[in-house]
Amino acid sequence: MDWTAIGAVGELVGAAAVVVSLIYLSRQVRQNTRALRTANAATVKQNFQTIARAFITDRGASDIILRGLRREELSPAEKLSAYAWFFDLLKSGELAYSQYASGELDEEVWDASLQFFLAYWTTPGMREYWQDRRHAFIPEFRDAMDGWLDSGIGRLTQSDVLYAGAEEAAARPGH
Repeated sequence: MDWTAIGAVGELVGAAAVVVSLIYLSRQVRQNTRALRTANAATVKQNFQTIARAFITDRGASDIILRGLRREELSPAEKLSAYAWFFDLLKSGELAYSQYASGELDEEVWDASLQFFLAYWTTPGMREYWQDRRHAFIPEFRDAMDGWLDSGIGRLTQSDVLYAGAEEAAARPGH
């Protein structure tokens, strides 16, 4: 065997090693993407549970939040408490939306999450809060949120009736 043949064999072995490495890397990227999506879905679910805990653990906070969602009269301290909860809910939605928009959250998880969020976001109190505080959120989320609110997306749910009252909920655009 001469040096040319040895060089050719070396190039072939090198090319095969590159192909094997690329296959391995592509599998690692797919596994990492799946792991990232799973972790992000878990984060979204954990955020829901944390937000819901206010209703379970503190009846006083539940009353304040529900009155805030209905846009009932609140003392300054109560309004601050309701607005803090509204902010947490919207920031959780912003995070989930950002993960979905960047391909890091499965569409099915996002669609289910959006329906959950809309049950709260479309209430009179949240709409008022959004108009007052929308500048605290990233532009992409602001645009999406404005679109959801303007389009009347979402169905009339039992929570709409609970939070906003049947008359107000039925009068919303799209219902």
